[in-house]
Amino acid sequence: MMNRKEFYEYVKDNVKAYLPKSYEEGEIKLQEVEKNNGLKLTGITIPNGDQRIVPTIYLDSLYQEYINGKDVDSCVGDVADMRIEAQGKAEFLDMGVPDIFDYEKMKDKLQMRICDKEWNTDRLEDKAFTEHGDFAAYYAVNLEENREGISSIPVTVSLMNEWGVSVEQIQADAMMADRNRGVVLMNMNEIIKSMIFGEEPENLLNEKLDIETMREPMFCLTNAQKMNGASLLLQEDIRKQIGECLGSDYFVLPSSIHEVLILPDNGLFEVPELNAMVKEVNETQVERQEQLSDKVQFCDGKTVVMENAERREARLEKEKAAEKAEVKGGIHGRLEKAKAEIKAKEVNKAPKDKAKNLAEVL
Repeated sequence: MMNRKEFYEYVKDNVKAYLPKSYEEGEIKLQEVEKNNGLKLTGITIPNGDQRIVPTIYLDSLYQEYINGKDVDSCVGDVADMRIEAQGKAEFLDMGVPDIFDYEKMKDKLQMRICDKEWNTDRLEDKAFTEHGDFAAYYAVNLEENREGISSIPVTVSLMNEWGVSVEQIQADAMMADRNRGVVLMNMNEIIKSMIFGEEPENLLNEKLDIETMREPMFCLTNAQKMNGASLLLQEDIRKQIGECLGSDYFVLPSSIHEVLILPDNGLFEVPELNAMVKEVNETQVERQEQLSDKVQFCDGKTVVMENAERREARLEKEKAAEKAEVKGGIHGRLEKAKAEIKAKEVNKAPKDKAKNLAEVL
């Protein structure tokens, strides 16, 4: 049985035998691609003629199938099938490449993507990005969006320089484009029902909810396509809408890059428990490249300031302790000052009396 590297090389050396003649002259390359959260995948690119946009076929899952007993040549055939299937989309995208350097034509196609800043330092190195507390926002141009998925290219620093715009301008235009894609706040219970009965949950973003009458209130914030929708959290006016909708402060659970969960702060939740829950779900339910973070956030419903929930609690405890010390110190200080003043009067009084007595004697 071949090891991983040998398998990849075998695919590279033999895949042309399964492809049409138009692929014969292209230089096939293997490349390591860094995905979200440090995940690295191995892809293969197979050019077709002078095509400028060449799709990447990832080989990692195929290698796992090979390990599980699938014939290696069947795996190679699958790679060829995937490449042929991707050709139509690649040709469509290739037609739009000349416009990629025209910012005015691209700005409505921008999308903000969000990731954990600490988990993605290497991936962000060549990207145009902005920092938002525990998160970093980077940007992509969605060349095609449909039910099957999104075909996009990242906004690198070099592309931003070609456009001649600032990262702040890109952020503003990406936020506008994201709002135009639709913002959705859904009740999690209704989402579960929709999976069973097929009815689309109601968008609650502009509603005024009576949280106290709701059993286990939990909500999901995403976009209409339910793809890369977690970044909507970074828009201040959307956070404000959520606060007005709930009528309270709220916790934000970073569920995945596609959505976040919203929990009203009704006094029932402890931050350590929420953090533990997010970590467990990440480890057991969410694919690594789709994990957003394990850091629960707290959002003030009125000021819409969002901060790390754990650090917020530590800060409040510190401020509370300082306030107690100040009150205690203030009372103690006033007592000591009063004592000192009384003592000073007595000291000042004694010499005067003695001086008076001496004068009388003389």
